[in-house]
Amino acid sequence: MRLASGSQKIGPIVDEVGAPAQLVYQMVAAIGQGPQRPGERAEIIEREGDQLVVDFWTAVSFPLGRKRSVRTRELVRLRPPDRVEYTHLDGPVRGLVEAITIEPMGERHCRLVYRATYPAAGLLRRLLFRLLTRPAIQQAMERHFDDVRERAELRAARSRLFPGTPAGGVGIDAATESGHAR
Repeated sequence: MRLASGSQKIGPIVDEVGAPAQLVYQMVAAIGQGPQRPGERAEIIEREGDQLVVDFWTAVSFPLGRKRSVRTRELVRLRPPDRVEYTHLDGPVRGLVEAITIEPMGERHCRLVYRATYPAAGLLRRLLFRLLTRPAIQQAMERHFDDVRERAELRAARSRLFPGTPAGGVGIDAATESGHAR
């Protein structure tokens, strides 16, 4: 992700997960599948191979305790085995380019890393980005990573595809595999 003149950076936001990197990638890449938090959803508009156009509705917290559901239309590129890229085509942060990378740290441990750039041209847009947009995105991604970590660790504990004892020491059962992303 090359930083253009005037572009603003977000991240890295990092979270460690006690689950195999392959499992976590499957969950991050499973756009719109499985349970989602209240006020959040994803609708695939178009799909061509590993490239999707998706409408995302995300619950965003703003200053003074205000919350709002925000819709963005994004081009999503799945880059197996370890990366998902997002380019905002429409919505309040049009032009934002994001990437989530899953870095293996062992057989049953990995790291989620989020980085983004925003082409905030002009002093007012840069200021608004720094004061409102960046903190809202950081908070949303931290919540998302917490959610992915919790679900991945539970799923790893019962996985047939990724056998063994996860970092948390929980045993395995015969539950099915399922997940969702962003």
